Amino acid sequence: MHFSNLLPRLPAIAALEVWWLGALAAFFIAALSPVLAQPAHDRAANRRGPGQPIRILPIGDSVTHGGRTDRPEYTYRYPLYFMLRKAGYNVDFIGSRRSGTNEDAVWPDRDGVPFDPDHEAYYGGTTGYVRDRLQERIASYPVAPDIALILLGGNDIESNDPAQFIIAPLIEIIATLRTKNPSVTVLVGHLPEHDLKSRATRPLIERMAKELSTPNSPVATVHHYEGWWERPSLPWTHTFDWAHPNLRGQQKMADMWFSAMVRYLERMKHD
Repeated sequence: MHFSNLLPRLPAIAALEVWWLGALAAFFIAALSPVLAQPAHDRAANRRGPGQPIRILPIGDSVTHGGRTDRPEYTYRYPLYFMLRKAGYNVDFIGSRRSGTNEDAVWPDRDGVPFDPDHEAYYGGTTGYVRDRLQERIASYPVAPDIALILLGGNDIESNDPAQFIIAPLIEIIATLRTKNPSVTVLVGHLPEHDLKSRATRPLIERMAKELSTPNSPVATVHHYEGWWERPSLPWTHTFDWAHPNLRGQQKMADMWFSAMVRYLERMKHD
């Protein structure tokens, strides 16, 4: 694959290939060393026991964080949680945060069932910023994630070097997740927007997922851009403002996450 044809503003292909090899080497060192150093009893403690819920960690920026009081910006997490429950999955959303960007934002109960608001998302956060917060906080998680949902890059998209500012931090995020649970399943969402830079970043994310995925810790992508309409003036739009999903967009994203998760949920349900 010739990235120079896809990303004319990136460095020359040779430089990108050198970066990629270096990033992968750093990833494997970062991912493997803490796991080997972790005592066997600690690794066992991170495993989900019989009857325990499947732990899902949403990681992202404003599209995952949400929680504004001036509009129903509940994010995909809200419909996804109730979809999972309705389908019969015993799940627990986890993360170090519970509130929205406005502290008094409320996620309504549905049919008398409260929403599980835990997450690791930061309104306005770049991929590197969220990586740093996750690295600071994951050691304090009382349980390890079984599945991580990552949607990042929207606040880095103006950068002329997505390899450095999006892909490299994503690799480190996956390594960090694997220090907590070496068997974590990672789903990386593509940015839904159709601008040139979002489209140009997609092959980089696909390649990253392919090269980092293992049978023990799969990494897969979720194509949120498929059928996505971001122009707010359209009656069928999926956004409030070109970037943040409205109720229609939140449901669409939840549907995409759910479809991508089912195969892994079914396997975990019977573990």
